[in-house]
Amino acid sequence: MTSSHDMVDDLVAKDIPALLRDITGKKTRRIVTGGSVAGIGSATTQAESAFPVRESLRTLLHSLVTTLDDRDSGLFITVDEIHAARPADLHRLTDAIQNLVRDGLPVAMSVAGLPYEISALLDHPGTTFLRRACAVQLGTLRDAEVADALRKTADDGGRPFTEDALTAATDYCHGYAYLIQLLGSVSWTFSTGGRITTEDVAAALPFTRERMGLQVHAPAFREIPERELEFLRSVALLGTPAPTGEIAGRMGIAANQASTYRRRLIDRGLISPAGHGLVDIEVPYLAAYLRDHAED
Repeated sequence: MTSSHDMVDDLVAKDIPALLRDITGKKTRRIVTGGSVAGIGSATTQAESAFPVRESLRTLLHSLVTTLDDRDSGLFITVDEIHAARPADLHRLTDAIQNLVRDGLPVAMSVAGLPYEISALLDHPGTTFLRRACAVQLGTLRDAEVADALRKTADDGGRPFTEDALTAATDYCHGYAYLIQLLGSVSWTFSTGGRITTEDVAAALPFTRERMGLQVHAPAFREIPERELEFLRSVALLGTPAPTGEIAGRMGIAANQASTYRRRLIDRGLISPAGHGLVDIEVPYLAAYLRDHAED
């Protein structure tokens, strides 16, 4: 599931009851609503939902996981865009899962999100359970992995890359997972023949960079303080790798202040160390975006 303001409500009202019905095959259940005794006697019943939708998240999850456990299976929950979740919802979800773990039931959860926002989220008192999770930092993909993903996806769709086009597309992706999806999709759209050519990939690149700016770069800046953003712009304008000493001079700040901004931007996943006293921009095409929007 993707984090949203309705995440827990959707689980309780729709997702878990629907999964329980699918697993058990039970659509309704019978309850006794009345009776009478006249000779032999009689009773009346009515049907109601087998799994009432207003049960608590904890009781519903317990019903689901125990049902799965009886079938030698278990529950694996994945949550995307975790930084967008409300801490109160995460507290309800992780509290319910923690109780299942204590009971020795087969349940697991994996969450994904941007590094800096996850770090900020874990500082919230309602996310204690998540702090004990195993954190995995996802770095850039190897070129061979990028090429394999592009090739297989295009081949499965019946419109393969030419070898030259695949090499060019792999280079343009810079190991960035989202660019594989974005550049691959746009190149596919721009192709007019039975294969994706280097011309198609070249035509897709400007549009891909524009979309990266709108969907990745611009949103990333919304929560960045102005001085950190100024540091980031200075890196782009000086050229990479950029010396932190020159960045401090450009900003008119002391070296220790520059080090603070440097560390925060590294934590955000926007820059990376590039040798002693040097930093580089981590996100593909971000430097060009910053230069293009230097006066915004």
